[in-house]
Amino acid sequence: MNPWKSPELSFRRRHLPHLEVPNATYFVSFSCQDRRELPADARDLLMAEIRSLDKDTIDLDAAVVMPDHARAIFRVIGTLTLTHVLKGIKGRSAHRINEITERQGQVWAQETFDHIVRSEADWQEKIEYVRQNPVKWGLVSSPEEYNWLYVRIK
Repeated sequence: MNPWKSPELSFRRRHLPHLEVPNATYFVSFSCQDRRELPADARDLLMAEIRSLDKDTIDLDAAVVMPDHARAIFRVIGTLTLTHVLKGIKGRSAHRINEITERQGQVWAQETFDHIVRSEADWQEKIEYVRQNPVKWGLVSSPEEYNWLYVRIK
């Protein structure tokens, strides 16, 4: 999909450009404020939040929750926007993560990285990137060992 050719393209910019097109597949990444690390139970909570939206709000292909960031690949279902979906995930999880960690304040960095997946090869590359993220960070030796990784089997 070439988002620039869509008549329904929505474009906005903060520090990064953000494109939204209906029916697009998105690769998104968002980080903890000040790269603070999430304990295991907070990662459980965030993964559950993301997975709870599958088949209702998003069509989820993959997700990984790392100690200080999360990545996901999905399509938005219905009339919601990508911005709305991400604000929901970050907003609902932030309050509960603050309770778990006994902290206050902002959990997530304000800006999210998002990329419209443009081809099957691009999609495959992003799936593998999500799968290998915990290995790359030295957290596990194979993706299957990581507790906070979901990849839909096609």
